[in-house]
Amino acid sequence: MPNFVALIFEPQDAPRDPAAPNFIEYVGGYAEFTAAVGDASRGGAALMGPSTATTIEVRGGKHGEVVLTDGPYAETKEFLGGFYVLECEDLDAAIALAAQIPAAWRDGGRVEVRPAMPM
Repeated sequence: MPNFVALIFEPQDAPRDPAAPNFIEYVGGYAEFTAAVGDASRGGAALMGPSTATTIEVRGGKHGEVVLTDGPYAETKEFLGGFYVLECEDLDAAIALAAQIPAAWRDGGRVEVRPAMPM
């Protein structure tokens, strides 16, 4: 069966700090989703917030100058908060599962589903 990647986009104010008062409640929905989809989940991860990103650019080709920038590549209202790899029969089945990911139904969130390219 093919794999699909569900990219989770969350609003900038989504809790990313385990010490935040609503963090456990927020991430609890993801734990429930992971348990509910069972073997269809082939992996995934939550990502730290955009302020922890390092953007890399190599100028002048493969062996050129490596330039690092602290922070995300682009400023957006939403950020990539994590992903799931879902093994599903087809795109419709992947969409049905991805619609259950909390970011799909929470205000300011979105989930993008893409087929994974076999390598």
